[in-house]
Amino acid sequence: MKKNIDDKKDIFSCKRFSGYKPCYPDHNCWENGCKDNLPLGIRILIINLDAMGDVLMTTAQLPGIKRKFPESTIYWITLKSTSPLLQNNEYIDKVFNWDAESLLILNQMEFDYVLNVDKSQRSCALLNTINAKNKLGFALHSSGAIIPANKSAKYNYDLGMDDHLKFKVNQRTGQDYLAETFELDYQRDEYIFNFTKEELRFIESYKKDVRLRDTDKIIGFNTGCSELYPNKKMSIGQHIFLINRLLAKKKYKIMLLGGPEDTARNKEIGDHFKGRVINTPTNEGVRKGACYESIPQLIVTGDTFGMHLAIALKKYVIAWFGLSCWTEIDLYDRGVKIYQPDLFCSPCWKKECPYDLECIKNLDLNRILNEIEIYFSSFDKIKVRERINPFERAKTINRPLILDGAMGSMLQEKKLTSNKRVWSATANDDSKREVITLHKDYIRAGADIITTNTFRTNPYTLISTGVTNINESVINAVELAKRARGKSTILIAGSNPPAEDCYQVERTISQKDLEWNHKVHIDSLLESGCDFILNETQSHFDEIKFISKYCGENHIPFVMSFFLKDKPKLLSGENFTDALEYVMKFNPLAIGFNCMTFEVMEQAVKRIKPEMNWGFYLNCGGGSLTDTKIECAVSPAEYASKVKEYLKLKPSFIGACCGSNPDHIKKLKFMIDG
Repeated sequence: MKKNIDDKKDIFSCKRFSGYKPCYPDHNCWENGCKDNLPLGIRILIINLDAMGDVLMTTAQLPGIKRKFPESTIYWITLKSTSPLLQNNEYIDKVFNWDAESLLILNQMEFDYVLNVDKSQRSCALLNTINAKNKLGFALHSSGAIIPANKSAKYNYDLGMDDHLKFKVNQRTGQDYLAETFELDYQRDEYIFNFTKEELRFIESYKKDVRLRDTDKIIGFNTGCSELYPNKKMSIGQHIFLINRLLAKKKYKIMLLGGPEDTARNKEIGDHFKGRVINTPTNEGVRKGACYESIPQLIVTGDTFGMHLAIALKKYVIAWFGLSCWTEIDLYDRGVKIYQPDLFCSPCWKKECPYDLECIKNLDLNRILNEIEIYFSSFDKIKVRERINPFERAKTINRPLILDGAMGSMLQEKKLTSNKRVWSATANDDSKREVITLHKDYIRAGADIITTNTFRTNPYTLISTGVTNINESVINAVELAKRARGKSTILIAGSNPPAEDCYQVERTISQKDLEWNHKVHIDSLLESGCDFILNETQSHFDEIKFISKYCGENHIPFVMSFFLKDKPKLLSGENFTDALEYVMKFNPLAIGFNCMTFEVMEQAVKRIKPEMNWGFYLNCGGGSLTDTKIECAVSPAEYASKVKEYLKLKPSFIGACCGSNPDHIKKLKFMIDG
């Protein structure tokens, strides 16, 4: 029998062969030899039974192992509670749970290398029992003491034996000296953690359930830690202080994260804010916990498993440290470490503190808040590069997206506007329910995009009427649009009008004030959660130039919608073609036309190139453009009939402007859908 088995070495060197069932249907590998050999190569066992965070950190060694042994098979043994973290990992061939069955199997196998990460008796004892040619890491002496298994493990070993070396001298990260322990070339490889397709679908579904969008600024708080070191967490009061300050800014969404041991404290924090924070489930396992932690862009955390998970998920991490070693943690240039470098007693090994937890109680909470602000100040401008142009969807669904209709003239009809320059902006404060209702009416009518009621919330207008809080009205307007949208995928366009009256030919505002006005208004709209900026009724070249350049250079998604009065020329006198060519240099999402007649637009559309996304929403009002009262003069049927003539030019979006109402949008939707 032994000779018979020796003759079949080819099948035992193949990863596919298990001896339990055929590798391929209708092929007997035992009798006929290996059909398609996938070599085992170098056989490597990793032993890692320590804390979950350590297991995640060890995954950073996998790329280095594969560089050293390209043809290899990697096995990993860990605790049953931790093994889910290693699922769907392209570097690992098999994960064993720490149990009697696995130990029986492993003790009958042969390995080329066994790598023990842990300085624990059980892991070291396992290394001793494994049949391997090379043993790296830590072993167990006959006395029961832990010892280094190879020369390269000496520095790692010394860190556990010498407090001065570990706490005061060492500047190397855990990944660095673990690579040395395993005799690998250290290249600062990242942690390895991958979601399944089902988990990615769950993440998107959960975001919809809790009304979160990619444009929201979301902060996750890992509030607790394991019971092994209970002092590695901030107090509930410290968390409440931070979250209170952040919510007061009215631009952040807060998620509470954690495991089963954090359930009670998260509930206490969540109850304090009465629905204003998202308290994620804590008892659904580590992979569901990872799904929740994947949603925020920024994670505030102590040195816990949650911190390592955030690093693995490539989040921006604000990590605070008390008793643990901040030097050993690599945030991969995606975060900051908060600690007190001059505190004599920190770091330490103590589970009970004789100094009233100074390292935790004296944490600089204001610095944490400041670091959050610094990160999100550039977040929109960086992340927008990753966003997909929503108007490309029109090509996929073979119809234009539908923009909503008039807001200001509808509010005026309901006597909810002001005679002052702020006009419809007063409704954001005084008539919130009516604004939400109007947004919802347009959504029910078929709108894919709703526009914020911000046509007169720009700073130049507000200041001229004595308003001092120039962001509050914008924040309120965007929040009303969000509430109307609910869990749907409706897009929110942030309306950014001309700094002065939209039909004003002569400029009175200075260039400096003009630029300040648009910068502040655009930033406020985007930070409040708009999907893109709709620069409406623009007809002055200096204004168009600044808006396009500012949005383009800062990667802000924008549409430039032109107003042309009687020919393809701007109110400021320049040719529309010149303005169009300038805007296109800055990659707008689309070009638009609004508030003009079909006759004027027909001349302008001839300048639009086939590859451009473009659309229109034209005037349905009667009388002069400068009339203070706007009344509907074009019926929904008449308007839809005119719009239909332009569908052959394949616009990316259509809607309606002044004087229109939800019936106009409903008619457009009916016309498109038939």
